[in-house]
Amino acid sequence: MRYVISTIICAVLTLLSCFATADERPDPLVALSDVEQAEIAEQMWVPGTVVSRFDSRLTTEVSGVVKRIAEVGERFKKGDTILLLDDAFLQLEKQQASASIKSFSTRVNLLERQLTRIEKLGKNASLDALEAKEAELMMAMQELEQAKISLQRIVLQLDKTKLIAPFDGTIVERYKQVGEFSQTNSPAVRLVSLDDLEVRANAPLSHTQFNKVGDSVLIANKDMRFSSTLRALVPVGDELSRTMEVRASLTEQSLPIGSAVRVSLASSAKHNALTVHRDALILRQDKVYVNVVTDDLTVKQVTVVPGSGFNDFIEVKGELALGEKVAIRGSEMLKEGAKVRVKPSEQLFAVR
Repeated sequence: MRYVISTIICAVLTLLSCFATADERPDPLVALSDVEQAEIAEQMWVPGTVVSRFDSRLTTEVSGVVKRIAEVGERFKKGDTILLLDDAFLQLEKQQASASIKSFSTRVNLLERQLTRIEKLGKNASLDALEAKEAELMMAMQELEQAKISLQRIVLQLDKTKLIAPFDGTIVERYKQVGEFSQTNSPAVRLVSLDDLEVRANAPLSHTQFNKVGDSVLIANKDMRFSSTLRALVPVGDELSRTMEVRASLTEQSLPIGSAVRVSLASSAKHNALTVHRDALILRQDKVYVNVVTDDLTVKQVTVVPGSGFNDFIEVKGELALGEKVAIRGSEMLKEGAKVRVKPSEQLFAVR
C-alpha cells in the first residue's frame, strides 16, 4: 500500500514539474527583415547553357607534316607552342633565298662600279651605254629587293610551323596525329578557355524592351542560385524561333562547360512595389501570410498576395507598411499575438 501511494505521489510531482517547465519555456527566437520598396519586374525563366568565351578550332597557317602535337587535356598559357610542323624543306628554301641575296648583292656592286667608271668618262662616254648600265643596275637592285622579300616570307613561314596558343586554355580535341599532313584549311586542335565562362540563352524577342546590357539576372540549376549581369544582348531573331540571344557573365561560379542552367529575365516593365524576403512567406492551403513583429515583440499575422520576385525578395500586396519588421527565421509555428525574441544582428545571415 505504501508503495502504491509513493508511486502516485512521484507521478503527480513529475506532472507538476512538466507544467512548470512548460510555463518557464523562453519565447521563440526569430530573425527579422524589413519590408522594403523596390523597382521590380515580372520574371520568366529561360533555359541556358554554360559556354566558354574563347573556344577555337586552330589551324596551322602553313602546310606540313606534324612533328609534335599536344595531348588532349594539356593546359597552355598564351604564347605556348601547341603543335610543331617539320620545317626541313623551308630551311632549305631559306638557305637558297640567302644565297640568292648574296648573288644579287654581288651583281649590284659590280654594276655600281661599272656605272661609276662610265660616269667618270664624262662627254667621252656614250649616252646609250650610260642609260643601258643604269637600267641594268635598277633591274639588279629590284631583283635583290625581291630576294630579300622572299627570305622574309620564308622566315615568316618558318615561324608559322609552330602553332601558338592565342589565349590560356585546355586542349579538348585534336584532329591530327604525329606524322599526318596538316593543311591550312583543316583544324588541328580545339583549344577552350576554362576560365572565361558565360551563360548563353535564348529569350523571346518581345522581351527586348524589358532587358538591357548591365541588368541583374538570376542564374540557377538544381544545386544553386546566384546573381549575374547581362553582358550582351542580340535583339535579332529568325522567323522560326522568334528569339534573341543573351549572354550573362559567369565570373563567381565554377560550372562545367555545357552545363544546363536557367536564366531569369524581365518579362514586364519595372514598377515600384513593397517587397519582403522570400523566407518571410508562410504558405498554407487557404492563404499566404507573413508574421509581422511589432515594437513590443508581438506577432501579428498579415495575409498577403505574392507578386513578382527577384533574387531573394518578392513583391507582396497586403496591409503592410514600409519599414515594418517581418520574421524570416523561426516563424513557421508562430501564433497570432505570440511573444518572440530577436536574434542579434551579428547572428543573422546576409539576405542580400
